[in-house]
Amino acid sequence: MFTVSLLLGGSSTNSSKSLKPGQTVNLNGGQGTVTGTVVDTNGDGIADGIVIYNGSSGGSSADSSAPPNLILIDSDGDEIPNGVDTNGDGIIDYYLSIGNGSSISLTTQPNGGGNHVTVVPGQGFDSNGDGIVDNPILGQIANDTSPPTSSILPAGGSYPSAVSLTISCSDNIAPSQMVYTTDGSTPSFNPINGIIRNPPSARFTAGAGGNGTYVVKYLCRDLAGNLSITHTETYVIDNNVPTVTASLASIYVSNIGGAINSSLLTWSSNVNGNYSVRSGGTNCTDGVELSNGSATATTPNTATNFAASSLSIGNTTIRVCVTNPNNGFTGSYALTITRDDTPPTVSASPTSGSYITLISVSLTCNDTGGAGCDKIAYSTQTGSAPTDPAITGTTGTITSGVLYSSAIAQADLATTYINFIARDQAGNTSSVSSENYMIDTTIVTPSQVSAIGTGTEIYVQWAPVLNATEYRVYYSTSSPVTTSSASITGISGLYHTITGLASNTTYYVRVDARNGAVGGGVSALSGEQTVFTTTVPVGTAISGGHFDISAGEGANSGNNPRALIDTASGKLLVVTNNGANNGKPSLFRCNLDGNGCTHTDISAGQGTDSGFELTVVIDSASGKLLVMTNNNANNGKLSLFRCNLDGTSCTHTDISAGQGTNSGQAPRAVIDSISGKLLVVSTNGANSSKPSLYRCNLDGTSCTHTDISAGQGANSISLFPGVVIDSVSAKLLVVTCNGANTSKPSLFRCNLDGTSCTHTDISAGQGTSSGERPTVIIDTSSGKLLAFTSNGANGGRPGLFRCNLDGTACTYADVSAGQGASSGTYPSAVIDPISGKILFATMNQFNNSKPGLFRCDADGTNCTHTDISMGQGISSGLRPAILIEPSSGKLFVVTMNLANNTKPSLFIW
Repeated sequence: MFTVSLLLGGSSTNSSKSLKPGQTVNLNGGQGTVTGTVVDTNGDGIADGIVIYNGSSGGSSADSSAPPNLILIDSDGDEIPNGVDTNGDGIIDYYLSIGNGSSISLTTQPNGGGNHVTVVPGQGFDSNGDGIVDNPILGQIANDTSPPTSSILPAGGSYPSAVSLTISCSDNIAPSQMVYTTDGSTPSFNPINGIIRNPPSARFTAGAGGNGTYVVKYLCRDLAGNLSITHTETYVIDNNVPTVTASLASIYVSNIGGAINSSLLTWSSNVNGNYSVRSGGTNCTDGVELSNGSATATTPNTATNFAASSLSIGNTTIRVCVTNPNNGFTGSYALTITRDDTPPTVSASPTSGSYITLISVSLTCNDTGGAGCDKIAYSTQTGSAPTDPAITGTTGTITSGVLYSSAIAQADLATTYINFIARDQAGNTSSVSSENYMIDTTIVTPSQVSAIGTGTEIYVQWAPVLNATEYRVYYSTSSPVTTSSASITGISGLYHTITGLASNTTYYVRVDARNGAVGGGVSALSGEQTVFTTTVPVGTAISGGHFDISAGEGANSGNNPRALIDTASGKLLVVTNNGANNGKPSLFRCNLDGNGCTHTDISAGQGTDSGFELTVVIDSASGKLLVMTNNNANNGKLSLFRCNLDGTSCTHTDISAGQGTNSGQAPRAVIDSISGKLLVVSTNGANSSKPSLYRCNLDGTSCTHTDISAGQGANSISLFPGVVIDSVSAKLLVVTCNGANTSKPSLFRCNLDGTSCTHTDISAGQGTSSGERPTVIIDTSSGKLLAFTSNGANGGRPGLFRCNLDGTACTYADVSAGQGASSGTYPSAVIDPISGKILFATMNQFNNSKPGLFRCDADGTNCTHTDISMGQGISSGLRPAILIEPSSGKLFVVTMNLANNTKPSLFIW
């Protein structure tokens, strides 16, 4: 016996190796006389089996209609069989090699591998070459007289779409082909009628042509030729599941009068059928059936009306179900109807109030009942309330007012009233609400504007403006400055340094404030500041000048001078307790070169010593000079003298707010520009010499008094305090020589109305009397509080206490620059923010009480001292007041000059 190479994957894969129906082949590789006939059992012209000839003569003829003994299998899809199935299970039992000519051989492994298999006709197969049949299937088939059985899944019935069917054939020995028809005709193998498929099962689809009735008949045979009975199954393809459409006149109802109290259900089906209308539940078999009957295709049904009173609060599911009697299919449509008995609410944002920017008002409806908001109607009017808006609940028609669709813009410089109402989708309406808005986009002009120029830079600062979101600085080398001049925009702080300028040049500067309102919100320009970009940093000149500014007033006319510069008119203003005029307050008004001085009695009829111990500020908004004194003509209470800046039209007001004798000692004043208030801190002798705050309108009316001692005891303020406003955090900072704490420097930090005061010892380890005669300034660049004192713990030398603005992290520096004991009496300080220098003047008792100028870095290092007395003699430097004059870039120091009969003196340096 011999075999040939396997068809698959080798050189034998060509047409000469194929098998053709009717072809006689020699089995066992041509060894012996075993022959077979290749057959086509299903009539498609392709070989699908071999009938082994079993005649005694060894002939090769066979009945081509008989079941094949070997079922050919093409497992690799190349249209050439590569294996045989001997028992009808659809699995290769032996692998097939087709030789040249008409010989074939079988092996136990692919590609001719494994053992050669010998066919023994009428018995079976020898797969191990021992001459003994180990697979007796041929003998079993020869003796098989039992018919096979066949079945189909799924069984006949109604289906909504084409159905995939599987015919299975089973047999006690070996099943063979199945034959079936789908047109109702009788299937058969001979003659062939229907579709024949190899075992063990056949899959096909019934109903691919669409809706209709399909009759499937089938049978099968086994490899012995026994036939099963013929089976018939009928498949009705009907995809007409009823399509139901439904709607409610309103999906929201309410049991409240005037709302939508009921809703009509309308529905239809595309097929005739039986219907059921159900409430609640999740399908067509649960819930509560409300009605049922027969449905006519495409005919609207309006038999059901839902009253709100019959429904529960909230959501109810309504389901219309229709069943197709032809197939039992049920179609449905579900709706949700909501009962909402809660009217909606409507609100406005922002709410009523006064606004400094143009605003638009948004109306928002909120409905908690479940129906959801439908619409808002509103009416609006300026000056008075409008007619109420109205909405009809059942229809949603607006009968008064207009439909709200977008935010409502408010008019500037007017009060606008808005009334509004809302409706929800169940027809409930809210009550009418109203809001009113007063809009004024005007904004206050920046005040307390000052400027300093050095080199090619100008430093400008100003007081805060309420509601300002931006400041702009305008500057020019010619006057007047306008908004068309060069400018710096987008400034959010309270100061700015202009750079890149020409040196030794006069500039003019103004500031405006803005609050971001469209079409408004821009202040008028501030008063114009004249500033000179000197190349000589302030305080570094090598010489200066002295001027008697007493304007003919006699001895003692210069007691306790306080000095300011009126930048609007370009004048130096010096106010003194004029001993030559019975201690009344006097104004000395001079040109900025120290000449052209005039004198004015500003006592407004007050008597002797009405100007004792004084402080001065300029109210730039009203163009007024405000002079506060410890008025000994009024029992030492606090007085306000309010005058034009030239000293005319003065008035007097007692601003002691009910405090008693000596309640106004040693006052110091600042202006709170945000609230438009005058803040005066004094030593209140009527309250155990504790610090007091007097807070008044800028005309001296509506004064209040507050004890700001924060729990410190008697004498917690001694003589003049140092007072500044921290504009960033809106705090009043008061530094005192605290007699209740061994005269060390103390910081009292309060809100600008005098509330929430705290006390902090800022002595930084310095001892008794280290806080005498304090003066304070704020270094804006570093955010530090600078307190200068005559440090009695260091021989009366000038000392600098440098702290955070809340009084923490204090440090101390001896800033005497080598000057000796008592060189720091009555310090008065300013800061040059461009050069980063602090400058302070003292009555330098170490130098015969002449005026001394100290200049240091901002941290108190690198200090220098200059005698600026310009030939004036002993005690020419009492009570110095130091200023930087911006139009010249010079330093001004005004003193009470005992060397000139205690007249007021001006030292320009």
